[in-house]
Amino acid sequence: MNKEEISHFLIKRSSSIRQIRKNNIRRKGFFELTIRKTAFNPPSAEIKPNDIVYVAETSGGIYAMGEVIESGKVKTFTSIEALLEFSKRFNDDQYWLSKIREFSQKLSSDENYKLRFHEYYINQKILDRTIPYNGPLERYDASINRGMASIFFKLRKEDIEYLKEPDYRLKGITAVNPEIPGDLRLKLYSLFNKKYSISHLIDIDHFVPKSVGGPGNIAENLVPIGFSLNRYKNDSIPRSLFEIAASDTFRSNFIDVQKEVLKACRLEDEFIKTNTYPLAKELARKITGIVNAWSDLNLIKSFYLAVNEKSHPNYGKIIRDMQNA
Repeated sequence: MNKEEISHFLIKRSSSIRQIRKNNIRRKGFFELTIRKTAFNPPSAEIKPNDIVYVAETSGGIYAMGEVIESGKVKTFTSIEALLEFSKRFNDDQYWLSKIREFSQKLSSDENYKLRFHEYYINQKILDRTIPYNGPLERYDASINRGMASIFFKLRKEDIEYLKEPDYRLKGITAVNPEIPGDLRLKLYSLFNKKYSISHLIDIDHFVPKSVGGPGNIAENLVPIGFSLNRYKNDSIPRSLFEIAASDTFRSNFIDVQKEVLKACRLEDEFIKTNTYPLAKELARKITGIVNAWSDLNLIKSFYLAVNEKSHPNYGKIIRDMQNA
């Protein structure tokens, strides 16, 4: 096959928990489907062996790529019963229930509707560095262009050229906010999963909880979580938040609440719950409110990193590795 005949595609997938595990897989399957009256195949039907597929999160960036090793034939379904039986091969009842309902509603209005399904397989390899939606790839960022929530695109020549030497920089920020940007979460996920091989990694979460003002758009307040940690931590407050607020470096910023801060520091639990210290959440909100209002973003980052490092001594190195990547 001539090089000119190879096509490049971008597919986007949700960042939900059920889909977040990302690994090198020699035969990774994907599929697209359409529900139409007209003979309109899923867009992936044009994929052929040897084509290149880039795999991205909807609002995060490209985290994997692979060569197509198999492209199946389009399957056509005209009844709910046939689709229901077919869907049993997939371990994703939530997704298929939504599609079956959608198909059922279409059929109830017009029996000429058909669901067409196309499946293809790639040799998926996780990229060493996540590629954010920078440069010409901005047009595919659903957080910027709402019309780009679609999940399948044929890449243009300028996109393919750009991907040879992409811009890896994350979106700049001027102030903290509670939401975790897709590009930052995905870059941290890639770093933890690929470089540090953290077991049972499920997602990236706030260390100082979002519910008490912990920011989500700075890496200094983010940590990898697993189900066990998530159940234990919940919305409890890390004691290190109070310890850093009482430290020589930052104490002068919290004079009005030092008495309560010192009480919290004397508790033994690593994560403090309100049934242990009823003022924990209110006090945490006061501290984060003061910190988040500082005009110096670097000072804000240094405070949250100090809080995080108190429980995770190696976290500073991880953050510096990420910033240098």
